[in-house]
Amino acid sequence: MKPSFEKVATAGSSVVVFERNDSSFPFHWHYHPEFELTLIVDSHGQRLVGDSIEEYSAGDLVLLGPNLPHSWRSFSNKSKSGGHRAVVAQFRKECFGEKLFKTPELHEVNRLLDQAARGIAFGDTAARRKVASDFAKLPDMPPAKQFVALLSALVELAGERQYRTLSSKAPQAASRPSSSRCIDRLCEYLEMHYCQQIDFAALSARFNINHASLCRLFKRMTGKTMTEYINELRVAAATQLLIDTDEALMNICFQVGYGNYSHFSRQFKRLKGRTPRMLRKEFSCFVASRSGGRA
Repeated sequence: MKPSFEKVATAGSSVVVFERNDSSFPFHWHYHPEFELTLIVDSHGQRLVGDSIEEYSAGDLVLLGPNLPHSWRSFSNKSKSGGHRAVVAQFRKECFGEKLFKTPELHEVNRLLDQAARGIAFGDTAARRKVASDFAKLPDMPPAKQFVALLSALVELAGERQYRTLSSKAPQAASRPSSSRCIDRLCEYLEMHYCQQIDFAALSARFNINHASLCRLFKRMTGKTMTEYINELRVAAATQLLIDTDEALMNICFQVGYGNYSHFSRQFKRLKGRTPRMLRKEFSCFVASRSGGRA
Protein backbone atom coordinates (compact mmCIF):
# COMPACT_ATOMS: atom_id res chain seq x y z
CA MET A 1 0.00 0.00 0.00
CA LYS A 2 1.35 3.44 -0.92
CA PRO A 3 1.63 5.67 2.17
CA SER A 4 -0.33 8.93 2.17
CA PHE A 5 1.34 12.31 2.65
CA GLU A 6 0.41 13.99 5.93
CA LYS A 7 0.53 17.77 6.25
CA VAL A 8 1.38 18.58 9.88
CA ALA A 9 -0.73 21.46 11.21
CA THR A 10 1.84 23.79 12.78
CA ALA A 11 -0.34 26.85 13.50
CA GLY A 12 2.85 28.91 13.64
CA SER A 13 4.72 26.65 16.08
CA SER A 14 8.19 25.20 15.43
CA VAL A 15 7.39 22.09 17.46
CA VAL A 16 4.00 20.36 17.29
CA VAL A 17 3.13 18.43 20.45
CA PHE A 18 -0.12 16.56 20.95
CA GLU A 19 -1.63 13.70 22.89
CA ARG A 20 -3.46 10.84 21.18
CA ASN A 21 -6.16 9.59 23.50
CA ASP A 22 -8.52 7.33 21.56
CA SER A 23 -10.59 4.19 21.89
CA SER A 24 -8.17 2.64 19.37
CA PHE A 25 -5.25 3.51 17.11
CA PRO A 26 -6.50 2.64 13.60
CA PHE A 27 -4.09 1.76 10.82
CA HIS A 28 -3.02 4.92 8.95
CA TRP A 29 0.01 4.36 6.72
CA HIS A 30 1.53 7.80 6.16
CA TYR A 31 4.65 9.95 6.08
CA HIS A 32 5.58 13.62 6.60
CA PRO A 33 8.71 15.81 6.25
CA GLU A 34 8.99 16.25 10.02
CA PHE A 35 10.91 14.14 12.53
CA GLU A 36 8.59 12.43 15.02
CA LEU A 37 9.23 11.26 18.57
CA THR A 38 6.40 9.06 19.87
CA LEU A 39 5.91 7.69 23.37
CA ILE A 40 3.25 5.04 23.99
CA VAL A 41 1.75 5.82 27.39
CA ASP A 42 -0.95 3.15 27.44
CA SER A 43 -1.56 0.89 24.47
CA HIS A 44 -0.58 -2.43 22.92
CA GLY A 45 -0.50 -3.38 19.27
CA GLN A 46 1.66 -3.42 16.15
CA ARG A 47 4.12 -0.72 15.12
CA LEU A 48 4.91 -0.47 11.39
CA VAL A 49 7.94 1.61 10.36
CA GLY A 50 9.29 1.31 6.81
CA ASP A 51 9.62 -2.44 6.30
CA SER A 52 9.65 -3.20 10.06
CA ILE A 53 6.65 -4.76 11.81
CA GLU A 54 6.90 -5.25 15.59
CA GLU A 55 4.61 -5.38 18.59
CA TYR A 56 4.61 -2.38 20.90
CA SER A 57 3.36 -1.80 24.45
CA ALA A 58 3.34 0.93 27.11
CA GLY A 59 6.70 2.68 27.38
CA ASP A 60 7.61 2.20 23.70
CA LEU A 61 9.70 5.21 22.59
CA VAL A 62 10.51 5.67 18.89
CA LEU A 63 12.24 8.42 16.89
CA LEU A 64 11.38 8.62 13.19
CA GLY A 65 13.21 10.58 10.50
CA PRO A 66 11.56 12.66 7.76
CA ASN A 67 9.38 10.95 5.13
CA LEU A 68 9.65 7.52 6.77
CA PRO A 69 6.29 5.69 6.34
CA HIS A 70 4.82 4.56 9.63
CA SER A 71 1.68 3.60 11.53
CA TRP A 72 0.67 2.33 14.95
CA ARG A 73 -2.25 -0.13 15.02
CA SER A 74 -3.64 -1.02 18.44
CA PHE A 75 -5.04 -4.36 19.51
CA SER A 76 -8.57 -4.13 20.90
CA ASN A 77 -9.11 -4.25 24.68
CA LYS A 78 -5.39 -4.40 25.43
CA SER A 79 -4.79 -1.13 27.31
CA LYS A 80 -5.03 -0.86 31.07
CA SER A 81 -7.40 2.12 30.96
CA GLY A 82 -9.64 0.80 28.18
CA GLY A 83 -8.43 3.56 25.84
CA HIS A 84 -5.15 4.06 24.02
CA ARG A 85 -2.84 6.97 24.79
CA ALA A 86 0.36 8.29 23.21
CA VAL A 87 2.33 11.56 23.29
CA VAL A 88 3.79 12.78 20.00
CA ALA A 89 6.23 15.58 19.09
CA GLN A 90 6.81 16.52 15.45
CA PHE A 91 9.55 18.94 14.36
CA ARG A 92 11.92 19.86 11.57
CA LYS A 93 15.66 19.90 12.13
CA GLU A 94 15.95 23.52 11.02
CA CYS A 95 13.56 24.69 13.73
CA PHE A 96 16.53 24.56 16.12
CA GLY A 97 18.66 26.68 13.76
CA GLU A 98 20.84 25.74 10.80
CA LYS A 99 24.12 25.60 12.76
CA LEU A 100 23.07 24.29 16.17
CA PHE A 101 23.67 20.62 15.47
CA LYS A 102 26.99 21.38 13.80
CA THR A 103 28.47 22.46 17.14
CA PRO A 104 30.84 19.99 18.85
CA GLU A 105 28.57 19.82 21.90
CA LEU A 106 25.66 18.47 19.85
CA HIS A 107 27.57 16.20 17.50
CA GLU A 108 25.94 13.11 19.04
CA VAL A 109 22.45 14.59 18.64
CA ASN A 110 23.18 15.24 14.97
CA ARG A 111 24.31 11.61 14.61
CA LEU A 112 21.11 10.43 16.30
CA LEU A 113 18.94 12.44 13.91
CA ASP A 114 20.83 11.03 10.93
CA GLN A 115 20.26 7.47 12.17
CA ALA A 116 16.56 8.20 12.67
CA ALA A 117 16.20 8.04 8.87
CA ARG A 118 15.48 4.31 9.39
CA GLY A 119 13.60 4.75 12.66
CA ILE A 120 15.00 4.14 16.15
CA ALA A 121 13.42 2.19 19.03
CA PHE A 122 15.03 2.80 22.43
CA GLY A 123 15.69 0.05 24.97
CA ASP A 124 14.35 -0.24 28.50
CA THR A 125 17.11 1.68 30.29
CA ALA A 126 17.18 4.25 33.10
CA ALA A 127 17.91 7.02 30.58
CA ARG A 128 14.98 6.02 28.37
CA ARG A 129 12.64 5.82 31.38
CA LYS A 130 13.69 9.31 32.51
CA VAL A 131 13.13 10.75 29.04
CA ALA A 132 9.74 9.00 28.81
CA SER A 133 8.65 10.37 32.21
CA ASP A 134 9.55 13.94 31.22
CA PHE A 135 8.23 13.57 27.67
CA ALA A 136 4.79 12.47 28.89
CA LYS A 137 4.36 15.94 30.46
CA LEU A 138 4.98 17.85 27.22
CA PRO A 139 1.31 18.42 26.23
CA ASP A 140 0.74 20.41 29.45
CA MET A 141 3.75 22.70 28.94
CA PRO A 142 3.74 26.11 27.20
CA PRO A 143 5.34 26.13 23.73
CA ALA A 144 8.66 27.64 24.87
CA LYS A 145 9.13 24.91 27.49
CA GLN A 146 8.07 22.23 24.99
CA PHE A 147 10.83 23.45 22.68
CA VAL A 148 13.49 23.29 25.41
CA ALA A 149 12.22 19.97 26.80
CA LEU A 150 12.31 18.34 23.36
CA LEU A 151 15.90 19.42 22.79
CA SER A 152 16.80 18.12 26.26
CA ALA A 153 15.17 14.76 25.43
CA LEU A 154 17.19 14.50 22.21
CA VAL A 155 20.40 15.24 24.13
CA GLU A 156 19.58 12.47 26.64
CA LEU A 157 18.70 9.97 23.92
CA ALA A 158 21.85 10.79 21.95
CA GLY A 159 23.88 9.43 24.86
CA GLU A 160 21.87 6.20 24.94
CA ARG A 161 23.51 3.14 23.40
CA GLN A 162 20.72 0.58 23.81
CA TYR A 163 18.60 1.18 20.76
CA ARG A 164 17.72 -0.54 17.49
CA THR A 165 17.19 0.78 14.00
CA LEU A 166 13.86 -0.43 12.64
CA SER A 167 13.59 -0.26 8.86
CA SER A 168 16.21 -1.97 6.72
CA LYS A 169 16.41 1.09 4.49
CA ALA A 170 15.80 4.82 4.63
CA PRO A 171 13.15 6.43 2.38
CA GLN A 172 14.41 7.51 -1.02
CA ALA A 173 14.37 11.19 -1.86
CA ALA A 174 11.84 11.86 -4.56
CA SER A 175 10.40 14.87 -6.29
CA ARG A 176 7.03 15.87 -4.99
CA PRO A 177 4.13 15.29 -7.40
CA SER A 178 2.12 18.31 -8.51
CA SER A 179 -0.82 17.17 -6.36
CA SER A 180 1.40 17.37 -3.25
CA ARG A 181 2.54 20.87 -4.19
CA CYS A 182 -1.11 21.87 -4.64
CA ILE A 183 -1.95 20.53 -1.17
CA ASP A 184 1.06 22.34 0.30
CA ARG A 185 -0.20 25.64 -1.12
CA LEU A 186 -3.72 24.90 0.09
CA CYS A 187 -2.48 24.08 3.60
CA GLU A 188 -0.43 27.27 3.67
CA TYR A 189 -3.57 29.21 2.74
CA LEU A 190 -5.60 27.49 5.48
CA GLU A 191 -2.85 28.15 8.05
CA MET A 192 -3.07 31.87 7.23
CA HIS A 193 -6.89 32.06 7.20
CA TYR A 194 -8.11 29.36 9.63
CA CYS A 195 -9.46 32.01 12.04
CA GLN A 196 -11.82 33.27 9.32
CA GLN A 197 -14.94 31.70 7.88
CA ILE A 198 -13.67 29.49 5.04
CA ASP A 199 -15.69 29.73 1.83
CA PHE A 200 -15.02 26.34 0.22
CA ALA A 201 -16.56 27.36 -3.11
CA ALA A 202 -14.23 30.37 -3.32
CA LEU A 203 -11.35 28.14 -2.24
CA SER A 204 -12.06 25.73 -5.08
CA ALA A 205 -12.12 28.61 -7.56
CA ARG A 206 -8.85 29.95 -6.13
CA PHE A 207 -7.11 26.63 -6.82
CA ASN A 208 -8.94 26.07 -10.10
CA ILE A 209 -10.41 22.71 -9.12
CA ASN A 210 -14.05 21.82 -8.38
CA HIS A 211 -15.09 21.41 -4.75
CA ALA A 212 -15.68 17.64 -4.77
CA SER A 213 -12.34 16.93 -6.49
CA LEU A 214 -10.49 19.24 -4.10
CA CYS A 215 -12.01 17.49 -1.07
CA ARG A 216 -11.12 14.04 -2.43
CA LEU A 217 -7.55 15.14 -3.23
CA PHE A 218 -7.05 16.68 0.20
CA LYS A 219 -8.36 13.57 1.95
CA ARG A 220 -6.21 11.25 -0.20
CA MET A 221 -3.03 13.29 0.31
CA THR A 222 -3.36 14.14 4.01
CA GLY A 223 -5.54 11.39 5.48
CA LYS A 224 -8.02 13.95 6.84
CA THR A 225 -10.74 16.26 5.56
CA MET A 226 -10.23 20.02 5.19
CA THR A 227 -12.68 20.57 8.05
CA GLU A 228 -10.64 18.24 10.29
CA TYR A 229 -7.45 20.07 9.32
CA ILE A 230 -8.98 23.49 10.04
CA ASN A 231 -10.19 22.24 13.43
CA GLU A 232 -6.65 21.07 14.24
CA LEU A 233 -5.27 24.51 13.37
CA ARG A 234 -7.92 26.28 15.44
CA VAL A 235 -7.51 24.04 18.48
CA ALA A 236 -3.70 24.38 18.32
CA ALA A 237 -4.02 28.18 18.25
CA ALA A 238 -6.60 28.11 21.06
CA THR A 239 -4.32 25.95 23.20
CA GLN A 240 -1.52 28.49 22.90
CA LEU A 241 -3.89 31.34 23.83
CA LEU A 242 -5.22 29.37 26.82
CA ILE A 243 -1.70 28.84 28.11
CA ASP A 244 -0.08 32.16 27.21
CA THR A 245 -2.89 34.63 27.98
CA ASP A 246 -5.69 35.36 30.43
CA GLU A 247 -8.19 35.93 27.61
CA ALA A 248 -11.75 34.86 28.37
CA LEU A 249 -12.68 31.47 26.89
CA MET A 250 -15.43 33.01 24.76
CA ASN A 251 -13.00 35.54 23.29
CA ILE A 252 -10.55 32.78 22.43
CA CYS A 253 -13.36 30.82 20.80
CA PHE A 254 -14.11 33.72 18.44
CA GLN A 255 -10.44 34.63 17.87
CA VAL A 256 -9.59 31.20 16.45
CA GLY A 257 -12.61 31.12 14.14
CA TYR A 258 -15.46 29.33 15.93
CA GLY A 259 -18.92 30.85 15.81
CA ASN A 260 -20.21 29.44 19.10
CA TYR A 261 -18.64 28.16 22.30
CA SER A 262 -20.39 24.78 22.43
CA HIS A 263 -18.96 23.73 19.08
CA PHE A 264 -15.53 25.05 20.07
CA SER A 265 -15.59 23.11 23.34
CA ARG A 266 -16.67 19.87 21.62
CA GLN A 267 -13.94 20.07 19.00
CA PHE A 268 -11.32 21.00 21.60
CA LYS A 269 -12.23 18.04 23.82
CA ARG A 270 -12.27 15.66 20.86
CA LEU A 271 -8.71 16.63 19.90
CA LYS A 272 -7.20 17.33 23.33
CA GLY A 273 -9.12 14.91 25.54
CA ARG A 274 -10.22 17.76 27.83
CA THR A 275 -12.27 20.95 27.58
CA PRO A 276 -10.61 24.39 27.20
CA ARG A 277 -11.49 25.19 30.82
CA MET A 278 -9.96 21.92 32.05
CA LEU A 279 -6.74 22.49 30.09
CA ARG A 280 -6.31 26.00 31.48
CA LYS A 281 -6.96 24.74 35.01
CA GLU A 282 -4.45 21.89 34.59
CA PHE A 283 -1.83 24.28 33.28
CA SER A 284 -2.42 26.69 36.19
CA CYS A 285 -1.97 23.81 38.64
CA PHE A 286 1.19 22.73 36.81
CA VAL A 287 2.67 26.25 37.05
CA ALA A 288 1.69 26.49 40.74
CA SER A 289 3.35 23.15 41.55
CA ARG A 290 6.55 24.18 39.78
CA SER A 291 6.66 27.51 41.66
CA GLY A 292 6.11 25.98 45.09
CA GLY A 293 2.44 26.88 45.20
CA ARG A 294 2.90 30.47 43.99
CA ALA A 295 0.61 30.90 40.98
